[in-house]
Amino acid sequence: MIPRRRLAAIAVAASLAAPVAFPALAPALAHEGHDHGDAPTPVIATMAPTMETSSSDFELVAVVQGKTLLVHLDRFATNEPVSGATVEVSADGEAVTAAPVSGEEGVYRLDAAWLSKPGPHELTVSVTTADAADLLIGTLEVPASAVDAQPGGARGVSGVLGQVRYDPGLLLGAVMVFLLGVLTTVALTQRGRARTVAGAALIGLGLLLASGAAFAHGGEDHSHGDEAKDKTPGAAAAPTALTGAPDSPRRLPDGSLYVPKPSQRLLSVRTAVAKPQEAAQTVQLIGQIVADPNGGGNVQATQSGRIEPGERGLPYVGQRVEAGQVLAYIAPAVNVVDRSGIQQQIATVEQELVIAESRVQRLRQLQGSVPQRDIDEAEANLNGLRKRRAALSPTLTTKEALRAPIAGVVTANNVKAGQVIEARDQVLFEIVDPSRLMVEAVAFDPRVANAIKAATATTADGVNLSLELLGSSLALRQQAIPLLFRISNSPQGLGVGQPVRLVAQVQGKASGIVLPRQSVVRSASGQPIVWQHEAPQRFVARPVRTQALDGNTVLVLAGVEPEARIVTDGAGLLNQIR
Repeated sequence: MIPRRRLAAIAVAASLAAPVAFPALAPALAHEGHDHGDAPTPVIATMAPTMETSSSDFELVAVVQGKTLLVHLDRFATNEPVSGATVEVSADGEAVTAAPVSGEEGVYRLDAAWLSKPGPHELTVSVTTADAADLLIGTLEVPASAVDAQPGGARGVSGVLGQVRYDPGLLLGAVMVFLLGVLTTVALTQRGRARTVAGAALIGLGLLLASGAAFAHGGEDHSHGDEAKDKTPGAAAAPTALTGAPDSPRRLPDGSLYVPKPSQRLLSVRTAVAKPQEAAQTVQLIGQIVADPNGGGNVQATQSGRIEPGERGLPYVGQRVEAGQVLAYIAPAVNVVDRSGIQQQIATVEQELVIAESRVQRLRQLQGSVPQRDIDEAEANLNGLRKRRAALSPTLTTKEALRAPIAGVVTANNVKAGQVIEARDQVLFEIVDPSRLMVEAVAFDPRVANAIKAATATTADGVNLSLELLGSSLALRQQAIPLLFRISNSPQGLGVGQPVRLVAQVQGKASGIVLPRQSVVRSASGQPIVWQHEAPQRFVARPVRTQALDGNTVLVLAGVEPEARIVTDGAGLLNQIR
């Protein structure tokens, strides 16, 4: 037999353990029978009643604002707003012509009495434009007003009384806790059989309290106070599938986007219908801008000296110069030892020159008495000395003119006034003709070099270049074949050494869907995707596999079904919606 004191201790332990055990047990019992499978398809919550319908020509979204109906009308294929159309809406036997909204393309408005009547309304919309006419049919559900929708009276046992919310399950739990405290007190203070009975009752009440929380939870309201958050009294709790703020662009739980028509107009979203077609096979290469050998030149010094500006000053980078234009001068830089040697040679030559002139004069006076050969030799010696003096004198004073070899733009200036340079030590000026640039690329596959039919290149800032293949090198450079292309339409702003992405068309065909390059964006995981216009106000991401065709277009090889509407403009902005 268990001692009475141990039995009382067990009862106290059970009573203390019961409140700890039932929180884990209660939720399991409270949610018994609930479906915990896949999440339901997200429902798009809108602040105002909305109707969406479309045809092969038009796409229409009608939004109720009080007693006014706003009609957003777009082209089905391109998502372009339709302006200047005649829009007539018929419902409940009443036909009303919508008037265009000033300052907003493709938006029309009308006022009708049936908009204040709750319930479904079958709408027939007649659209007439200069090039098309169509009928669009849909159902517009106008909900009852908040006052009419509010049921009167109390909400059963668990409801709202003034601002105080009560629940019988909570009352039952409070009573059990009170009784548990009383029995615990009795078990600790009484003796004998009364203490034993109190301990047994304490154990049973603790177990009952643990299971009673589950029954109390079973009748609990699962709205979690949504009514209290709703400004309209008695409004039904919003479904858990409703996501995001009403009438604002947002990403739905399944990854798709809800973008209202006004937001689509602000983002300039445009679409195109996917049409399969064949295109040439392409390969992508990496290249850079280089100067044409006949359209570029370097300026170097042939002697050591000090830089002196020309008549127009030193040229600056970006300045256009003409062929033969003087860019700078080089004043000879001679040290003291060399200068003394040159001066000594000049003095010796001048001394010999004076002697030679005197000898020639004497021989001329004795002409006829001396052989003519002696006179000629003396004159030849005199002329040679004069040439030696003429050659030695400029070494100390004559400046070398640095001239532009071609007409073009100065791309590098490596000198400053007063700078001392050595002969052939460095390139002083670089000049490039911007109208004669080329692209040099490398191919690691020899078959590519022999199969290129056409090529285009794209710079980092999106400038497209048309290229013409000039040839390929017979010598490998780092195990790759250099390829040289001439730029057909050389635009302004290109720089030598600028990297480009080159797309070359080779032999062979590929089938797919041609889209603008800006249609393909990157998802959060880095995967290429396109946005498909699934519904008038819903866009779905489609992973794709692409191949570049040129600098402006890509070929989607997989991931897009024919006739799907793909976003061509505004895809980058849609991709940023969260």
